[in-house]
Amino acid sequence: MPKKRTAAIGRDRNGSGLELWSKGRKGPSAQPLFNPSSPESLAALQRTLNHVPEVMVKVTGGGRDMGTASAHIDYIDRHGQLDVHTDEGELLNGKDVSKFLVEDWKLDTIIHQRHRQAPLPGEKDKRAKLVHNIVLSMPQGTHPQAVLAAAQRFARENFALSHRYAMVLHDPATDPKPKKAESGKNPHVHLVVKAVGEDGERLYIRKDTLQAWREQFAHALREQGVEANATPAAIRGKAKSSSKGAIHQHQERIEKWRTEPQEEQKKPIPSVLLQTNVERVMNELVNGVEPGLSGKEKLMATRENVLHGWMATENALRDKGLIKEANQVLDFIKNLPSVKTDHDLLKDKMLADNVRLQAALAVKTPTVDKVVTQGNDLTPVR
Repeated sequence: MPKKRTAAIGRDRNGSGLELWSKGRKGPSAQPLFNPSSPESLAALQRTLNHVPEVMVKVTGGGRDMGTASAHIDYIDRHGQLDVHTDEGELLNGKDVSKFLVEDWKLDTIIHQRHRQAPLPGEKDKRAKLVHNIVLSMPQGTHPQAVLAAAQRFARENFALSHRYAMVLHDPATDPKPKKAESGKNPHVHLVVKAVGEDGERLYIRKDTLQAWREQFAHALREQGVEANATPAAIRGKAKSSSKGAIHQHQERIEKWRTEPQEEQKKPIPSVLLQTNVERVMNELVNGVEPGLSGKEKLMATRENVLHGWMATENALRDKGLIKEANQVLDFIKNLPSVKTDHDLLKDKMLADNVRLQAALAVKTPTVDKVVTQGNDLTPVR
């Protein structure tokens, strides 16, 4: 991993119960801790109990050649219509920005140093990334300029003097192509980071990296006066979807085609995976055949661990005399959503859409016996 500076996050080393943020520790040896004597712990607890808006930090891919890197920059700056903020404090605008950045970052040098042929059609692309594409987002209603300022702070703390980067704010109110915004009505920043640092070290992004980045981005937003939280999803009773980015975007295109004037757009190519998921739900509804999918046991085990952590937190608060907070934790536990797989979520959505469901039930539903290899937890239509 390249050397990098990180935002200052309070650290508590003694406590019990849930750890509401990672405090920089990594790996399976990092035990969940909660210290009721710590103002940082109590503040993080209150943000979670009060359902403060959660930040989103997502890696959406990355260019493996100069063409794809340039095309992504063209996409995020709307081919020169939006301002591009650089790591050197410059504000760039115009159709030639992508070409300038690709040349200024010397991406061709990386290709020459570690040359690997582009894959043939159908082959997996094994080339190393030249850039990482990252999205930092907040829910609708957050002031876009605050999101931009927090993203700039986040980028400086992580990449300044080590990795070249550039960013573009997508404000739904001013976006020249709002229908193309990946985060819909949410204000968000597209951040492009050069994968190889100025010292030659490559940036690797792991799961714990993303959680640390969420915490840093939330910290930067709070410095802007924006209420923001970065609690792990499981602690909030929300299971992570197994939906891959490309699959999720394909579902959005299908839903857009179904709900908007179809003469303005082409019908998306049907998704075999999504169709199989729907057929499995229909097979259960019509024939009573429950799919033998793994994953529910793992979700239940995770929920069990979360509940143990919350109860330990409640006990720690009560022992400290913080009765109000302890009772809030109990109420939070009672209101945790039930554990559901992606298959369960898809079934709920189909049951809620009664008109389309009745139309589908009018057609005989075949028994599903095909195997899908892209994960066992089925992907919901969002």
